[in-house]
Amino acid sequence: MPSTVTWAQGPDGANMRYSKEALQQALQTREQYDLSGLRFAIAKSTLRAGAELLDDVAAVLKRFPDWSLRIVVHTDASGGEEANQRLSQERAEMIKAALVKRGVPADRLIASGVGQMMPVASNNTAEGRALNRRVELVRVTDSPEAKKLLKAMSDYLAAQKALSFSYDSNLQVITSADQKLGLSSSGTVNLSRPDKVHTTRSGGFVDTETLFDGKTLTLLGKNVNKYTQVEMQGTVDQLIDELKDKHGLPLPAADLLMTNAYDELMKGVYDAKDLGSGVINGQECDSLAFRKDDVDFQIWVAHGEQPYPCRLVITSSKVKGGPEYSLQIRDWKSGDGVPADDFAFKNATNAEKADVADLKQTLSELPDNFVVGDKK
Repeated sequence: MPSTVTWAQGPDGANMRYSKEALQQALQTREQYDLSGLRFAIAKSTLRAGAELLDDVAAVLKRFPDWSLRIVVHTDASGGEEANQRLSQERAEMIKAALVKRGVPADRLIASGVGQMMPVASNNTAEGRALNRRVELVRVTDSPEAKKLLKAMSDYLAAQKALSFSYDSNLQVITSADQKLGLSSSGTVNLSRPDKVHTTRSGGFVDTETLFDGKTLTLLGKNVNKYTQVEMQGTVDQLIDELKDKHGLPLPAADLLMTNAYDELMKGVYDAKDLGSGVINGQECDSLAFRKDDVDFQIWVAHGEQPYPCRLVITSSKVKGGPEYSLQIRDWKSGDGVPADDFAFKNATNAEKADVADLKQTLSELPDNFVVGDKK
């Protein structure tokens, strides 16, 4: 499914003649241009035709010195996936080098090869494969201020030996009939670095509690009165990775709880914007927006000496309908203000011990009547 309108066509669908003005207008108004006309040698990064188009791209970038450009190269599905990924990256690097040779500073250019992963047409026909072999120019914003504010938040969070907060979350899912449905929950987080955390999450379909004391992880499904325990020694960072990668059960606000939150959040980011101020729960915040290949995320960071996250919104950009997860934080506390907790499981309700596999569906935010599709 096409993700963008191809600027090689007009509003009525008629083909338009390429021009430098059309390229400039596209990048100004839509922030993207499909650079038709570049032709590569088969399975190589050598340009066969269209090099003169890069003269126009360089000229436009010189006219607008504040612009940065992401060069996204796609292939069809001929050949292997890994080979196509490598080939597309080599072609993107070649285009970047050609623009640098034409006087564009290298730090204004991002070369991204995505291989065959984002087709706009069927690969079963020659016409479809030709459409899938394309080069997109995407104007990006690389705000140093946005990165600086996010890094300040991350450093502040990592420096807190103890912190706690309450949160409200909403997971929007897309049905097979393209209806967007919201599943809401609330909970609490109490963290003591380096190796203790206690979280709760309660909603219409889920009521769970997670405790970790540096030696034992306990997962409690309150709605079924069952629990499981796993012997595990390590830090909260290691726990987060283990839950996510091994069990598919991420903690609430997991990336924000890690000591390297900035690095985790910035993986794959190619666009960063500082949107100015906003207000969340009466707290003035900096509003920051970031883009990756598969998701957009926006985060609001509190002003003042405690730059904690007030709200986080993550939106899928590659799934139809743009499913979204949001987390809004309240009752933020740190240091001596954090309520006391020994992070030990008491089993006050005489819960039955079970295997983690038996509890996994109970710990999920999705109810039993939701069936997850292969692609969704």
